[in-house]
Amino acid sequence: MLQEFFINNKTEMVYLARKIAKETQEDLKKIICLSGDLGTGKSFFAQNFINYFQDKASKVLSPTFNIVYSYETKIGEIFHFDLYRIKNFQDLENTGFFDIIKDSYCLIEWPEIAEDFLKKIPQENIKKISIESVFENNYTNENNSEKRKVKIWQYIPSSQENK
Repeated sequence: MLQEFFINNKTEMVYLARKIAKETQEDLKKIICLSGDLGTGKSFFAQNFINYFQDKASKVLSPTFNIVYSYETKIGEIFHFDLYRIKNFQDLENTGFFDIIKDSYCLIEWPEIAEDFLKKIPQENIKKISIESVFENNYTNENNSEKRKVKIWQYIPSSQENK
């Protein structure tokens, strides 16, 4: 199933992240893959997703240099991966990625880097989110620089499609 819509500002992105966090808790899709160019809001989305599960909002950093951060939350530990700097299988393995992803909640930025492995995971456990900047009239300005096009894919077994 594919959903596609526009986000006009950061407030709407916060709302979307929290809505998806709530859905994730309800449908047990434990792996959230976040795709998009640099600066489109993947880490901002992750920050608000993680803080949905916190009693008190915490500082959620982009794990670009550390590759992975973990956060204790009301639903257990959530791992936030940024695979941008991963160059090969060994680098990915050194992060603990393969063990962590088996049964933990994970947000994965730049999931394309681990695509071959992610294809082997039951797709009902994964939600894929693509975030794109939208610039009207081919330029950015004060009024539209936060506008984003968001696409969300999730696998729905045929037995549940009409529920």
